[in-house]
Amino acid sequence: MSSLFEWFKSRNEETAINKTLVHMQKVLECVVEFEKGLSFLIEERNIELALKVFTRVNDLEHQADIIRRKILGMLSQAEISSTIRENLIHLAQRIDDVANATNAGARILSYINRTDFLNLEKEIHNKILEMVRISVKAVKKLNQMVKNLLKAERAEIKDLGEEINTLEHECDELRFKINHILVSNHPKINPFSAIEIHNFISIIEAISDNAEDTADYIMMLTVAKRT
Repeated sequence: MSSLFEWFKSRNEETAINKTLVHMQKVLECVVEFEKGLSFLIEERNIELALKVFTRVNDLEHQADIIRRKILGMLSQAEISSTIRENLIHLAQRIDDVANATNAGARILSYINRTDFLNLEKEIHNKILEMVRISVKAVKKLNQMVKNLLKAERAEIKDLGEEINTLEHECDELRFKINHILVSNHPKINPFSAIEIHNFISIIEAISDNAEDTADYIMMLTVAKRT
């Protein structure tokens, strides 16, 4: 079992650990808020409200980044082994990557030609929404994985990791289907809009990709041997 896994189990009151839980929760809020904004934009065509929510996503990502820096500051001063310090640093960075991808998606929708975006086929919009909603599920499971590090629930961590892997694969399949529709139907949109729409789809796929990467890292920590 990894030294970090043992450390979480034996020191569940440590400030750095509590901050990691707060960090993960803030990242989850960021993803949930993004899904709300996307729903306002696509389903309700309420651009003004969507933009307000996307601004909120940016604020949440910034708050998550502040928490990450505080964690790094705590770790630099803590009397812990270099292995544990390095593992916690990598965990914080991977968790933060989820928020970074989410905020990148919100930023694109804040400046993109929304007429072109909203003129995409309904099937594309539905699949984009499905990708993001699957990503929310994946990040919620990731949040539970981080909590389970405190409880040393190794079996449940493994199950959650496998579920996140399945959800990430579903997002991959949806992206493939979206690209197939875009290529097949040749929508008449501004070329620059087409580039940004492609970038947006890649970025929202990165939300579940980063969730899977973080989950894989946590699973590795629970099975790695002490050195």
